Amino acid sequence: MDTTFTIQEAAQRTGVSTHTLRYYERMDLLDTIHRDHSGYRQYTAHDLACVEFLTRLRGIKMPIRQMQKFAELRRQGIATAQQRRRLLEAHYDVVVADQQELNQSLEVISTKIAFYKELEAKGMVDEDEANQIFALMAQAGKRCQKIQVALEPEEAAHALLRHFDPESLSKLVAVLQSKTHVGVNQ
Repeated sequence: MDTTFTIQEAAQRTGVSTHTLRYYERMDLLDTIHRDHSGYRQYTAHDLACVEFLTRLRGIKMPIRQMQKFAELRRQGIATAQQRRRLLEAHYDVVVADQQELNQSLEVISTKIAFYKELEAKGMVDEDEANQIFALMAQAGKRCQKIQVALEPEEAAHALLRHFDPESLSKLVAVLQSKTHVGVNQ
């Protein structure tokens, strides 16, 4: 006979709460969970694998209705493999698009942080000085694609910084330092 697990053991092994296990069962996301002669749930290794997969789907924000559709197709057997694959592919595309958007947002935030660190390191508090750095960066940013004039100086600087490799960035910093020193000495 296959090894079975109590609901507490299943929760511990899958990392979800007993409440979540009951919820998955109520929402028809799991096949019928067998019960012992006392009425206690007995989870199999297959049940635990299903719970772990459902947890992954929840982690990537698959709507409950799609999860239910997937579970329904799974219960129908191997004949629905193509439909299950298509359902997963469709959600995969959504997740990739969300991830790309998130990565772009992180990139913008990261470049803003870098710009502010540069301002702090140089002790800049003057908006004109920040604009000068922006102008220098625009001059040095030969690899940069189209820059929107409507951007604030910080945003434009970050947009430029994203297009530099480490060597080019070092050259830009050298140009900025030389220009800043020239301006200070004048």
